[in-house]
Amino acid sequence: MKGRGVFVIIPAYNEAVKLGGVLDKVAAYKGQGIISSVVVVDDGSRDNTAAIALKHGAVLLRHVVNLGKGAALKTGCDFATSRGADTLVVMDGDGQHDSADIPLILKRLRGADMVFTYRKMNHEMPSLFRLGNRFIQFFTGLLYGIKIKDTLSGFRAFKAGVYKKIRWSSSDYSVESEMIANAGKHRLRYKQVPIETVYHDRYKGTTVIDGFRIVARMIWWRLTR
Repeated sequence: MKGRGVFVIIPAYNEAVKLGGVLDKVAAYKGQGIISSVVVVDDGSRDNTAAIALKHGAVLLRHVVNLGKGAALKTGCDFATSRGADTLVVMDGDGQHDSADIPLILKRLRGADMVFTYRKMNHEMPSLFRLGNRFIQFFTGLLYGIKIKDTLSGFRAFKAGVYKKIRWSSSDYSVESEMIANAGKHRLRYKQVPIETVYHDRYKGTTVIDGFRIVARMIWWRLTR
Protein backbone atom coordinates (compact mmCIF):
# COMPACT_ATOMS: atom_id res chain seq x y z
CA MET A 1 0.00 0.00 0.00
CA LYS A 2 1.40 3.40 -0.98
CA GLY A 3 2.09 5.89 1.76
CA ARG A 4 0.14 8.68 0.14
CA GLY A 5 -2.96 9.25 2.23
CA VAL A 6 -1.84 7.02 5.14
CA PHE A 7 -2.28 8.94 8.40
CA VAL A 8 -1.02 7.63 11.76
CA ILE A 9 -3.17 8.90 14.64
CA ILE A 10 -1.67 8.93 18.14
CA PRO A 11 -3.74 10.03 21.16
CA ALA A 12 -1.55 11.22 24.01
CA TYR A 13 -2.21 12.23 27.59
CA ASN A 14 0.83 13.18 29.69
CA GLU A 15 3.15 11.12 27.47
CA ALA A 16 6.11 13.51 27.28
CA VAL A 17 8.52 10.84 28.52
CA LYS A 18 7.71 8.20 25.90
CA LEU A 19 6.20 10.13 23.00
CA GLY A 20 9.44 11.39 21.45
CA GLY A 21 10.80 7.88 21.01
CA VAL A 22 7.53 6.71 19.49
CA LEU A 23 7.48 9.58 17.00
CA ASP A 24 11.11 9.06 15.98
CA LYS A 25 10.37 5.46 15.05
CA VAL A 26 7.16 6.29 13.22
CA ALA A 27 8.89 9.11 11.33
CA ALA A 28 11.19 6.58 9.69
CA TYR A 29 8.21 5.21 7.76
CA LYS A 30 7.24 8.69 6.66
CA GLY A 31 10.76 9.13 5.31
CA GLN A 32 10.39 5.87 3.39
CA GLY A 33 7.07 6.97 1.89
CA ILE A 34 5.10 4.25 3.70
CA ILE A 35 2.99 6.80 5.58
CA SER A 36 2.21 10.41 4.73
CA SER A 37 1.38 12.11 8.02
CA VAL A 38 1.61 11.63 11.78
CA VAL A 39 -1.05 13.29 13.91
CA VAL A 40 -0.76 13.60 17.69
CA VAL A 41 -3.86 14.53 19.65
CA ASP A 42 -2.81 16.02 22.98
CA ASP A 43 -5.77 15.20 25.21
CA GLY A 44 -5.42 18.00 27.76
CA SER A 45 -1.96 16.99 28.98
CA ARG A 46 -0.44 18.79 31.95
CA ASP A 47 3.15 18.09 30.89
CA ASN A 48 5.00 19.10 27.70
CA THR A 49 3.45 16.43 25.47
CA ALA A 50 2.44 19.10 22.94
CA ALA A 51 5.95 20.53 22.73
CA ILE A 52 7.41 17.05 22.21
CA ALA A 53 4.95 16.35 19.40
CA LEU A 54 5.90 19.57 17.59
CA LYS A 55 9.61 19.04 18.17
CA HIS A 56 9.40 15.64 16.47
CA GLY A 57 7.51 16.90 13.46
CA ALA A 58 3.99 15.67 14.15
CA VAL A 59 0.82 17.52 13.28
CA LEU A 60 -0.54 18.61 16.66
CA LEU A 61 -4.19 18.79 17.67
CA ARG A 62 -5.07 19.77 21.24
CA HIS A 63 -7.95 19.33 23.64
CA VAL A 64 -8.04 22.08 26.25
CA VAL A 65 -9.18 19.55 28.86
CA ASN A 66 -8.82 15.78 29.10
CA LEU A 67 -11.76 14.19 27.25
CA GLY A 68 -10.60 10.58 27.08
CA LYS A 69 -8.91 8.27 24.59
CA GLY A 70 -12.01 7.71 22.48
CA ALA A 71 -12.56 11.44 22.08
CA ALA A 72 -8.90 12.01 21.17
CA LEU A 73 -8.98 9.27 18.55
CA LYS A 74 -12.15 10.66 17.03
CA THR A 75 -10.63 14.15 16.85
CA GLY A 76 -7.60 12.73 15.06
CA CYS A 77 -9.57 10.54 12.66
CA ASP A 78 -12.02 13.33 11.83
CA PHE A 79 -9.07 15.58 11.03
CA ALA A 80 -7.35 12.96 8.88
CA THR A 81 -10.42 12.19 6.81
CA SER A 82 -11.08 15.91 6.33
CA ARG A 83 -7.53 16.18 4.94
CA GLY A 84 -8.01 13.45 2.36
CA ALA A 85 -6.68 10.42 4.20
CA ASP A 86 -7.48 7.10 2.57
CA THR A 87 -6.05 4.93 5.36
CA LEU A 88 -5.94 5.47 9.12
CA VAL A 89 -3.55 3.75 11.51
CA VAL A 90 -4.20 4.28 15.22
CA MET A 91 -1.66 3.49 17.92
CA ASP A 92 -0.79 4.50 21.47
CA GLY A 93 1.79 7.11 22.38
CA ASP A 94 3.25 5.37 25.42
CA GLY A 95 5.67 3.06 23.62
CA GLN A 96 3.64 -0.13 24.05
CA HIS A 97 3.19 -0.50 20.30
CA ASP A 98 6.09 -1.18 17.96
CA SER A 99 5.93 0.96 14.83
CA ALA A 100 7.90 -1.78 13.03
CA ASP A 101 4.54 -3.54 12.68
CA ILE A 102 3.06 -0.74 10.54
CA PRO A 103 4.24 -2.07 7.14
CA LEU A 104 2.76 -5.52 7.83
CA ILE A 105 -0.50 -4.04 9.09
CA LEU A 106 -0.83 -1.94 5.93
CA LYS A 107 -0.01 -4.95 3.78
CA ARG A 108 -2.71 -7.01 5.48
CA LEU A 109 -5.21 -4.20 4.96
CA ARG A 110 -5.21 -5.01 1.26
CA GLY A 111 -8.43 -6.86 0.58
CA ALA A 112 -9.91 -5.94 3.97
CA ASP A 113 -11.70 -3.02 5.59
CA MET A 114 -9.89 -3.21 8.91
CA VAL A 115 -6.88 -4.83 10.55
CA PHE A 116 -6.88 -5.64 14.25
CA THR A 117 -3.71 -6.55 16.11
CA TYR A 118 -3.44 -9.03 18.94
CA ARG A 119 -0.88 -9.34 21.68
CA LYS A 120 0.59 -12.66 22.66
CA MET A 121 -1.27 -14.07 25.65
CA ASN A 122 1.80 -15.16 27.58
CA HIS A 123 3.24 -14.59 31.04
CA GLU A 124 4.44 -11.11 30.04
CA MET A 125 0.85 -9.95 29.70
CA PRO A 126 -0.56 -9.13 33.16
CA SER A 127 -3.05 -11.81 34.26
CA LEU A 128 -5.71 -9.14 34.73
CA PHE A 129 -5.36 -8.19 31.06
CA ARG A 130 -5.69 -11.80 29.93
CA LEU A 131 -8.80 -12.39 32.03
CA GLY A 132 -10.46 -9.16 30.96
CA ASN A 133 -9.67 -9.80 27.32
CA ARG A 134 -11.24 -13.25 27.37
CA PHE A 135 -14.31 -11.89 29.16
CA ILE A 136 -14.90 -9.16 26.58
CA GLN A 137 -13.94 -11.48 23.71
CA PHE A 138 -16.69 -13.92 24.71
CA PHE A 139 -19.40 -11.27 24.69
CA THR A 140 -18.10 -9.75 21.46
CA GLY A 141 -18.57 -13.05 19.67
CA LEU A 142 -21.92 -13.72 21.35
CA LEU A 143 -23.42 -10.31 20.61
CA TYR A 144 -21.85 -9.38 17.29
CA GLY A 145 -20.62 -12.59 15.72
CA ILE A 146 -17.11 -11.24 15.32
CA LYS A 147 -14.18 -13.14 16.77
CA ILE A 148 -11.28 -10.89 17.71
CA LYS A 149 -8.29 -12.41 19.49
CA ASP A 150 -7.48 -9.24 21.41
CA THR A 151 -10.42 -6.89 21.84
CA LEU A 152 -8.44 -4.35 23.85
CA SER A 153 -5.44 -3.81 21.60
CA GLY A 154 -5.47 -0.22 20.41
CA PHE A 155 -3.10 -0.74 17.46
CA ARG A 156 -5.35 -0.91 14.38
CA ALA A 157 -5.80 0.25 10.83
CA PHE A 158 -8.84 0.86 8.69
CA LYS A 159 -9.75 2.42 5.39
CA ALA A 160 -11.16 5.91 5.48
CA GLY A 161 -14.18 4.73 3.53
CA VAL A 162 -15.39 2.61 6.45
CA TYR A 163 -14.63 5.16 9.16
CA LYS A 164 -18.16 6.55 9.08
CA LYS A 165 -19.46 3.02 9.71
CA ILE A 166 -17.30 2.39 12.76
CA ARG A 167 -17.22 5.97 14.10
CA TRP A 168 -17.80 5.72 17.82
CA SER A 169 -19.51 7.71 20.53
CA SER A 170 -17.34 6.43 23.40
CA SER A 171 -14.96 8.98 24.84
CA ASP A 172 -13.08 6.54 27.06
CA TYR A 173 -11.41 3.13 26.74
CA SER A 174 -14.64 1.61 25.44
CA VAL A 175 -13.60 2.92 22.04
CA GLU A 176 -11.82 -0.29 21.02
CA SER A 177 -14.86 -2.43 21.77
CA GLU A 178 -17.27 -0.02 20.09
CA MET A 179 -15.15 -0.13 16.93
CA ILE A 180 -15.43 -3.92 16.96
CA ALA A 181 -19.16 -3.83 17.65
CA ASN A 182 -19.70 -1.46 14.72
CA ALA A 183 -17.50 -3.58 12.47
CA GLY A 184 -19.57 -6.64 13.35
CA LYS A 185 -22.83 -4.81 12.82
CA HIS A 186 -21.78 -3.71 9.33
CA ARG A 187 -20.14 -7.05 8.53
CA LEU A 188 -16.87 -5.44 7.62
CA ARG A 189 -14.04 -7.54 6.27
CA TYR A 190 -11.20 -7.78 8.75
CA LYS A 191 -7.84 -9.44 9.29
CA GLN A 192 -5.71 -9.89 12.40
CA VAL A 193 -1.98 -9.46 12.92
CA PRO A 194 0.08 -10.62 15.93
CA ILE A 195 2.26 -8.00 17.59
CA GLU A 196 4.77 -7.69 20.37
CA THR A 197 3.81 -5.36 23.19
CA VAL A 198 5.98 -3.74 25.86
CA TYR A 199 4.38 -3.52 29.29
CA HIS A 200 5.62 -0.65 31.40
CA ASP A 201 5.68 -0.60 35.18
CA ARG A 202 2.93 1.96 35.54
CA TYR A 203 -0.60 0.71 35.03
CA LYS A 204 -2.84 2.44 32.58
CA GLY A 205 -5.77 1.38 30.47
CA THR A 206 -8.75 -0.83 31.19
CA THR A 207 -9.55 -1.75 34.80
CA VAL A 208 -11.86 -4.53 36.05
CA ILE A 209 -14.66 -2.01 36.50
CA ASP A 210 -14.01 -0.71 32.97
CA GLY A 211 -14.35 -4.27 31.68
CA PHE A 212 -17.81 -4.69 33.16
CA ARG A 213 -18.81 -1.26 31.86
CA ILE A 214 -17.63 -2.18 28.38
CA VAL A 215 -19.70 -5.38 28.34
CA ALA A 216 -22.74 -3.50 29.64
CA ARG A 217 -22.34 -0.96 26.86
CA MET A 218 -21.93 -3.70 24.26
CA ILE A 219 -25.25 -5.16 25.35
CA TRP A 220 -26.83 -1.70 25.21
CA TRP A 221 -25.42 -1.05 21.72
CA ARG A 222 -26.78 -4.39 20.55
CA LEU A 223 -30.26 -3.61 21.88
CA THR A 224 -30.52 0.00 20.73
CA ARG A 225 -28.73 0.22 17.37
